[in-house]
Amino acid sequence: MLLTITTAYCPATDLGYLLRKNPARVQTFELSFGQAQVFYPQASDDCCTAALLVEVDPVALVRTRRGPAGEGRLLERRCVISNAI
Repeated sequence: MLLTITTAYCPATDLGYLLRKNPARVQTFELSFGQAQVFYPQASDDCCTAALLVEVDPVALVRTRRGPAGEGRLLERRCVISNAI
């Protein structure tokens, strides 16, 4: 998934300060289901574009099951059998 935000407000590089990311370098973050990168394909005083690229690893998405039971397991069906004695 790719999300971009562009501004032409002068100085446009202030977008980096608003997002708390340096326009001069790429930031990479590890997520439980993949990886996210924030970068600036265009960064000048006239126009600045910030991009967020999220790469989802489908295998890690299925294997990682954190949180309380039932969270993230909407498709999983559970049956409880009780025996009355």
